[in-house]
Parts: sequence; structure tokens; C-alpha cells
Amino acid sequence: MTLIVARVEKGRLAIAADTMLSAHGTPLSMQEWALKSFCLPGNICVSYSGSPELAAKAFHAFRKRHPQGANYTTTLEFFEASSLTTNNDYIVAFSDPAKLVTIRDGRRTNGLSKTHWIGDKYAYERFRQYEHRQRLKQEHGRAVNAALFADEMTGSPASELYSTMRNVLQDRDVPTVGGLVTVLSNRDIGFRFSVYSDVLLDWPAELGGNQLLKLTDKFDLRVSGENDRYSISQISPGYYNMNAVAFYVLKGRLLIVFFETEEGGSTCVTFGDVEPNQISARLDEKLGFPFRAMCLVMSAREEYSLPLNRVQPEHGLGMNLFCEINTMPAAS
Repeated sequence: MTLIVARVEKGRLAIAADTMLSAHGTPLSMQEWALKSFCLPGNICVSYSGSPELAAKAFHAFRKRHPQGANYTTTLEFFEASSLTTNNDYIVAFSDPAKLVTIRDGRRTNGLSKTHWIGDKYAYERFRQYEHRQRLKQEHGRAVNAALFADEMTGSPASELYSTMRNVLQDRDVPTVGGLVTVLSNRDIGFRFSVYSDVLLDWPAELGGNQLLKLTDKFDLRVSGENDRYSISQISPGYYNMNAVAFYVLKGRLLIVFFETEEGGSTCVTFGDVEPNQISARLDEKLGFPFRAMCLVMSAREEYSLPLNRVQPEHGLGMNLFCEINTMPAAS
């Protein structure tokens, strides 16, 4: 199964999706995971729920029929026809102006909701519970998650979608989704994968396991044990509308790469024993062209977990983070 959630707010649009694939109800290995959101001609991004093989055929056919893209009506009619014949569901995202359309059972759905979803209904219901704080986050009482987004446009919903989605993927009561969380967001000339680093820190010793952590709490978040240097980062290519993205698990020095195949689908490969400063070279080597890796790998390190001096008494949570690697272009 699948869960894909997209949201548009005041011209900014983001799409979060899982990557796990299953066969006969059994999750497949990481090497068989897949991208579920694809950029297509005309500055659109189409996400699918259902058969990855049939979705790949549809994407390939769309490119062949509309190499420069198509207008709004033609694009939706194409994916309505595909949905009707394949039973796949789609979310079609337009970058400028930002717009989302959900297609189920061969028909676009009506509604003014800023949030669209496809996939497993139970997983989406759990998503909403986490979003509205009706359920405690998976790491509650054990660790604190800090998701740092490097270059999102002002008002982008990417961070809030990711922060909620990660809890659904870790929820053992929702076995239908899993893997990693891909996040794309729109720019004026199309879509690009977001650049984020998801860091774990220790749960504050001053706070009980049943209490809620607030941003205004005067705690210094530190790190030890299994949380030390634990982070997962999404790495974007330095291009728009490219169906390739990488992830880096710092503690395991594991580099995971998804990229598009000639058939219109995607493949997943992994590299072990990769240091942060080797990420760009490994990606260039594997993909055969300058990937121009845009990454920000952050971590919380035990030796740097020192008390913070609050220059203003109203300052809340504090944390010491270490930048393992930063290949983001300098701000002009």
C-alpha cells in the first residue's frame, strides 16, 4: 500500500510520500522500494497509489504524447483515463499557479480542501490523528525529533507534512506504509526535492514521559547513547524537475539513492561505509553525471552537548547541533 499527502497553502505546495513496496501483504526489501512522485513535462508532479509498473507506463506514455507538457484539461483527462484502466489513483500537482487535483476511480474529485491524499485510508486517518495531536509521537518520552529544512520557500508546508508523515511510517499499527519519506515542493519553474536533516535528541530528563514538550520550555536538549549522531537527511539534485533523490543515514554511513529508469519507473541502490564528505562523489559516480548534491547533514553529538547560555530569559528550547556536511549554495 501507499500513503501520499499533498498540501497547498498560499501558493506554496508540498508532497510527502512513503517509499515502501509490498507484495501479497509482505514488505519488500529496501532495494525494491520506489519513488511514488514523478516530475513530468509541463512543470507538473504526479504521485500515484497502486501498481508502480502501470504508473511507469502511464508516465512514459505521457512524455511520449506530450514531450513539452499539456494544458490543464488535457493533463487531467490523460490521468483520468489512466486511472480508469489501471485502478491507480493519482494526485496531479501544478507548480505555477500551485494547484492540486486528486483522481480516484477514473474521476477527479471535487472539493476545496488544501490537503489531498491517496493510498491507505487507515494510514491517512492515523496521519490526521498525529497532526491534530490526538496521538503521541512515536519517539515521545524516549527522544525528540528535530527536522531541519534548508531552503524551503516562505510558507511551504513541507516541514509540517514531513514531521507528521514520519510518525505514521514508524507506527507499527500501520504496516501498509514504510520506508523513507520523500518530500517535494514547488518553485516558480517546477518542482525540486526538499533538503532536510532529521535529528534525534534525548528526551529531557526534567520532563516526565507522559508530559508534553513545548517550544517555550527552558530545556537544553542533549544527546547520548543510540541518539548520538543519529540523523537521516534527504539530498536533492541541484536541478528542477529531476526524478532522483538520495538519503543519508549518518550513524550507519549508509547512502540510499532513488533514480528514474528508462521505462518511466524508478530503482533504488545503496552504498555502505560512506562518510559525509564522500556523498557528492559517490552520487556523481553512480549516476554518471554531476548530481550537484544539495545536502545538509546535521547531527547532535554527545561531546558537544553543553549547556546553553540564554541571553534572553524568554528563550525556550536549546540544542547544540553539529554540521557534518553542507553543500548548499551560498545565499546571494
